[in-house]
Amino acid sequence: MTSARRLTELVDEVFRLSDAFARAGDTIVADEGLTASRWLTLGAVAHESLSVAAIARRRGMRRQSANESVAHLEAAGLVRREPDPADARAPLVHLTEEGRRTLDRIRPRRLAWATQTSSVVTEGELSTAVDVLRRLRATLEADVPQ
Repeated sequence: MTSARRLTELVDEVFRLSDAFARAGDTIVADEGLTASRWLTLGAVAHESLSVAAIARRRGMRRQSANESVAHLEAAGLVRREPDPADARAPLVHLTEEGRRTLDRIRPRRLAWATQTSSVVTEGELSTAVDVLRRLRATLEADVPQ
């Protein structure tokens, strides 16, 4: 089999895996009234405040999807938007104390899921997979004008 065919198989698997991860994420955070997408958005601002565009880049989302997630999280009191002193056009999204408590409640469920799910592969296999996927993504991002 050629590398091109194997890459096509990988792409198919990545799309199916992405869907499976989203469904698993939805299950993990359902008790919090969140979706996997909103959880990703919430987690993106856990350590630093970001603009919606920066959240979208960090999480591999469309800006519109990130903005919709921020709007829902803001309505739920989990994040707040404040002006960015460096760029008045793009407010920064900040995690609220309730948002922090929500992430703290999710953490044990996420860890249990990750421990169980990763048990079918070795740490070395996971490291190799992450490295390969990062190289492929970097190649694609370098070839596509932003």
